[in-house]
Amino acid sequence: MNSAFVRVPGPGEVSLAAQDTPEPPDATTPLAAAWTGLGLSTPDGTTLTRKVEKEGTEHWQQLTPARFIYKSLELTVASVFQETKGEVLSAYFGGMKFAAVGTGTPKNYRAEISSTPRGDARALCIDWTDAISDIEIYSHRLYLPRAEVSETQDSQFSRTKEAQWGMTFSSLAPAKGRTYVAVWLTNDPTVLFGAPAVVAAASNVITN
Repeated sequence: MNSAFVRVPGPGEVSLAAQDTPEPPDATTPLAAAWTGLGLSTPDGTTLTRKVEKEGTEHWQQLTPARFIYKSLELTVASVFQETKGEVLSAYFGGMKFAAVGTGTPKNYRAEISSTPRGDARALCIDWTDAISDIEIYSHRLYLPRAEVSETQDSQFSRTKEAQWGMTFSSLAPAKGRTYVAVWLTNDPTVLFGAPAVVAAASNVITN
């Protein structure tokens, strides 16, 4: 047990790009121009869910299974976004895009919500940083090369509350040649097995 290993995710953001956009080099380098942040979200932040469905074999001679048969793997990212802007609305409505109409000033914009849902796969990054002190700042980045909105929450328009856009992104099967659905990038040494810790100035400090 080591209190220096406790992590509080702190502030972060979800960003989208075209599917199979290359993996960022690390957790601290700013995302390239291909990525667009979805901006402000509710204080609940982002929820990461991993669900593996498996079924045990049944036997005449014993009650416990001899092995498990894996049936499905689901990795989802859920968040409620507060900015009503093009990238957020496009993801919520399955790829919908606004375009300028007419020649007047100021401009007017129009978008069609399709009657036929279509696939809208994106690459997704979740970034968050735990700033414990001036010398202990740990960044984390979860990269999903292919994900798609699998569920949307109701959006209520009210004079007493900002518009909110709740979405759940589900990871998709990897492209040919890959064996992973997500990559976790970080500069935090506690992710290593047996990460050492020393006591300095009456507090635990992580050392490389």
